[in-house]
Amino acid sequence: MTYSIQQLAQIAGVSPRTLRYYDQISLLPAQRNPVNGYRTYPDSAVDQLQLIRYFQAFGFSLAQIQALLAQSPTEQTVALTTQRTQLANRRDRLTTLLNTLDRTLAARNGGPQMTDTEKFAVFKQQLMQNEQEFGEESRQRYGQEKVTASQKKFAGLSETNYQAMQAMEAKLMTTLKEVATTGDLASDAAREVYDLHRQWLCFTWNNYSAEAHRGLAQMYLDDDRFAQYYNDRVGLDNATETLVAIIQRYAR
Repeated sequence: MTYSIQQLAQIAGVSPRTLRYYDQISLLPAQRNPVNGYRTYPDSAVDQLQLIRYFQAFGFSLAQIQALLAQSPTEQTVALTTQRTQLANRRDRLTTLLNTLDRTLAARNGGPQMTDTEKFAVFKQQLMQNEQEFGEESRQRYGQEKVTASQKKFAGLSETNYQAMQAMEAKLMTTLKEVATTGDLASDAAREVYDLHRQWLCFTWNNYSAEAHRGLAQMYLDDDRFAQYYNDRVGLDNATETLVAIIQRYAR
C-alpha cells in the first residue's frame, strides 16, 4: 500500500511538516507521484518511521537515529532489545519505589510502621540495579570477583554509612560544578573533588588503587551513559570531562 504524506502523518501521530523535514535530511526519504510530484510512502516507510519513533522515545538524536537506520536489521534488533531491557529495569525500579512509597504513606496515616532498614532498602536496590545496567564494563575491566565483592560491600552498608555515602555524593556534585564552571584543575576545589570521589568509591571498593581509579575515569570517557549521569547531576555538559581530567591529574 502507498500512503500520502497526510495519511502517514495521521497514522504515525506526527505532522506533515515533520515528514517533509525527514525527507529533506534523508532520514525518511519519500517517493514522488509521477503525475503531480506529491510525496508518497511505501509500506517499508511505515516500518522505518516506527523505528524512528521508537528511538526518539528512547532519547536518541536524529543523527544517532540516522546511523542506526544505516545498520543491518540484526543490529537494529539488538539495539531495540537493549532498550527494552533498560525500559523493563526502569519499570521494575518505579514499581518498587511506588510500593515503598505506598507503605510510607500508609505508615504516616497510622498504618503498619516500617523498620529503618526497610525505609532505605528501595534506594539501595535502585543503586544495585543501576550497577547491573552499567556493570558489564566493570566486570570486563576488573573481573567478576571484584565486582561481586563491591556489590556485597554496598549491600551490607549500615544506614549511617549509606547516608554518609549519599551526602558525600551530593557534596561531590556541588564541588564538581564549581570546578567545571571555572575550569581550574589546580584549585583546592579540584583537589577536593578528587578526594571526595575517592572516598565515595571506598564505600563500595574493598581495595582502592590509583590505577583502578584512572581506569574508571577512562570508562567514563568511553561510555556516553556515564557522561550523561554526571552531566545531568551537575547540570553542565562538561562535568564528566572535568571529573575525568581531575582524576587523571591527582590519582597517582
